[in-house]
Amino acid sequence: MNLIECFATKIAQTIRKNYTGAASEKVLIYSLSLLLNTIAAIVVTLFISILSGHFVKAVITINCFLFLRYFSGGVHFKSSIFCCIFSMTALTLLAHVNFNYFYLGLFFDILSFFILLIYAPNGLEKVSRINPKYYFLLKIVCLLFVSTNFFIQSSMLSAIILLQSLTLTKTGAYLFQIFERRWQNESKTL
Repeated sequence: MNLIECFATKIAQTIRKNYTGAASEKVLIYSLSLLLNTIAAIVVTLFISILSGHFVKAVITINCFLFLRYFSGGVHFKSSIFCCIFSMTALTLLAHVNFNYFYLGLFFDILSFFILLIYAPNGLEKVSRINPKYYFLLKIVCLLFVSTNFFIQSSMLSAIILLQSLTLTKTGAYLFQIFERRWQNESKTL
């Protein structure tokens, strides 16, 4: 059990002890792990971005990534600590992205548009209460979001959208599994 899961377990036990009407301990631990992961990733990303002078970009990155993730879904890691580390790394790096939009960003946006058109939303069944009859509207929101960057022409936004889009694909899910297995194997040998 990692540090985040330990904190989530202690908080869940306290909640169950003081409020018997709460959800099961297992459900609370899962929900609290997600919440603590998100908070940790956001706090670390903002802290690093303050130090590097990219605070505003970090706020934009976090909001855009979470917005698109909410509407499009995507793969989830099995390990909460790996999710936290990956999120911190990705959000921090995305806040520092800077390249010429017309060479790479436009390509990223077009590619992301088609990925979202084909796959979004994906994987929301287990983590969202949104009725599947509204999934078509979620797809439209995602496509409109990507389309706005054809006018804004932000390289940072292109990278954010591409990363989130890749989490919807089988290839992206496969790569995430490889990273997670490799990281788990490395941490076992330490």
